[in-house]
Amino acid sequence: MARNRNIKLLLNYVVGPLLFLAIAFSIYRQLSRQPNLQQHWDSLWQSAMQEGLAFLVPAILLIALNWGLEALKWRQLVNHLMPITWFRALLSVLAGVSFTMITPNRMGEFLGRVLYMPDGSRIKAATLTALSSLSQLIITLTAGIMGVAYLALLPNVPNEQWPALLTNVLLYGTATVLALGLLVYFNLGRTIRIVEKWPPVNRYAIFIHALGEISHLELLKILALAAARYGVFLLQYWLVFRALQLDLTLPQMLAGTSTMFLIIAIVPTISLAELGIRSQISLFVFSLFTANQLGILLVSALVWLLNIILPAFAGSLILLSVKLFNRQSLESSS
Repeated sequence: MARNRNIKLLLNYVVGPLLFLAIAFSIYRQLSRQPNLQQHWDSLWQSAMQEGLAFLVPAILLIALNWGLEALKWRQLVNHLMPITWFRALLSVLAGVSFTMITPNRMGEFLGRVLYMPDGSRIKAATLTALSSLSQLIITLTAGIMGVAYLALLPNVPNEQWPALLTNVLLYGTATVLALGLLVYFNLGRTIRIVEKWPPVNRYAIFIHALGEISHLELLKILALAAARYGVFLLQYWLVFRALQLDLTLPQMLAGTSTMFLIIAIVPTISLAELGIRSQISLFVFSLFTANQLGILLVSALVWLLNIILPAFAGSLILLSVKLFNRQSLESSS
């Protein structure tokens, strides 16, 4: 019907620009509300111009590798529904990042990614997004356990600064979640069969059948890509720490960053509020190694800017060209 066609045209040519404006404005408000923002950026600029530029440039260039690996991971998964180029997968991933800015714990990522899928495949693609997130979570939990274990072995750490109860909760709680995650991840076919037997949701089982077609070897490849991407995160943090001349050893940086990522994954938040939460967690963890609180905050802010804000801006621009409905769908409604 003509009315449906008009609605779809409205969604195609109005929703994208509105999303761009909303996300851009939200990012601006988040940045403008940061305390002592000008002081932070002045200090960052001074450090970068003096001795840190040689470390900051590679950290910036790693943005492309970071999201390129994620696009490769996404393409590997989507190929179970249809062939897709790496570049289209990258556009899909960046569009998804823009949606994470306004949803809890980046749960809205699938909304942006599925826009690059045909109308009839979007729900199935959403389940693949969940699997992609699970693979990254498994790596985060694994590295986080090792980071917490390292912190627990540090000598002469006051209990009030790093409570033993926190260590136990993080270690045993994370190990339990990790075991469950691995059980589900490597038993997708069995999980689907269980879902199919559950009357309230068995009608939706058809949408997750694509997960059951993924072999263990492919699942291992997805985990390897997730691990490589995690390695890029760690390398970026090391480069920024060096750029700002914070005196941490490599084991301290690796353990602190892995523990920080673990806590961030646990704490409910939205990306627009993540900088403040990430900063507090960074101070809590890295104050075990250095008293330079401003440096810790700058590292947290810069890596957040590189890995979240810049890709989110790119994704919001990409949304301007996204068509929520294809030509065939529009014509069928007229």
